Amino acid sequence: MSQRKIHYAGPWITEAEVAAVAEAAQNGFYENYRLHASKLEKKICEYLGVRHCLAVNSGTAAMHLGLASLGIGPGDEVIVPDASCVATALAVAYTGATPIFADVDPETWCLAPDSVRRCLSPRSKALMPVHWNGHPCAMDDLLDIAQKHQLVVMEDGAPALGAEYRGRKIGTLGDTASFSFQGAKIAIAGQGGAFVTNRDDAILKARQLASYGRTDSVMTYWSDFIGFNYGMPNLPAALAAAQMDRIEELLAKKRQIWAWYEARLGDAPNVKLIREAPGTKSTYCYPPMLLKPGARVTRAELFAKLKLDNIDARPAQPRQSPMPMFQHKGDTPVCALIETHGVLLPGAFCLTEEDVALVCRRIRELT
Repeated sequence: MSQRKIHYAGPWITEAEVAAVAEAAQNGFYENYRLHASKLEKKICEYLGVRHCLAVNSGTAAMHLGLASLGIGPGDEVIVPDASCVATALAVAYTGATPIFADVDPETWCLAPDSVRRCLSPRSKALMPVHWNGHPCAMDDLLDIAQKHQLVVMEDGAPALGAEYRGRKIGTLGDTASFSFQGAKIAIAGQGGAFVTNRDDAILKARQLASYGRTDSVMTYWSDFIGFNYGMPNLPAALAAAQMDRIEELLAKKRQIWAWYEARLGDAPNVKLIREAPGTKSTYCYPPMLLKPGARVTRAELFAKLKLDNIDARPAQPRQSPMPMFQHKGDTPVCALIETHGVLLPGAFCLTEEDVALVCRRIRELT
């Protein structure tokens, strides 16, 4: 048993981040009320190579803006993976559109192009690839589908900041994209998100939507349509900006943790590690694993026994389609398997190689 808790997720904070937040607390008000948010936006633009970024108060808000800024609304259908955080489908619902649930690739747990094709209808207006757990989707195939059927593409990159698809950063491939700075992600703000795009029309609409629909068209503080209060405050923005200065260090640690798992569980008989696809670079934000149906324990039993060893592993998220607010019967057998057998291994930044070795040893013994 570990003498300390082996955490599922958690950040890596240094004195640089502490100093940045302290500075923002002292100087981030009055005329500087957006100083750190602006710094964060600039750093994200430079890192990704995109033209526009808007720092917002959650990744969910960024997803909502990503769709709404493209004109998605009532009567439209948006194709999303059934296996994802429910925020994905909720962002669609916020616009008044309908989420249509597609299946995922069993090798990556990312949106399966063949399933997307089966979900197309005359009402299809958008495609929402989710780079789940930090694994990039098969973007060439998905973008080809989008082009042929005149769909806009909103990338959900919540845990995928720094991931790459064929040498291109996730978040630069679609019309718009979103990232999360929630406390279990790569770079964190405690809570927060970022909306990014290369489209001038999308950033203009997103900025208005994020600030109460304000246009100032008649007078100062005038709103011409219903908007939201989505701005990111300076204090979390300062924390996220300091983390962006260390983004490559953070990514390297996540990939090192995955390498420790790969070395010890890669050939385990009753589990399957879910790896990045060839030609991609995953963040491995949440190390994913499938408990094979022939294992000696159920997933619930595995979690219970790991908990006795002070090990915090988590189930993969359930399908969204059966939830009462959606109740859409999707043809998603891979997502159904992930729902019952998907495991997210501990991946907190504080983990040591000894921690991972203990997790792997217990999984081998139990499965």
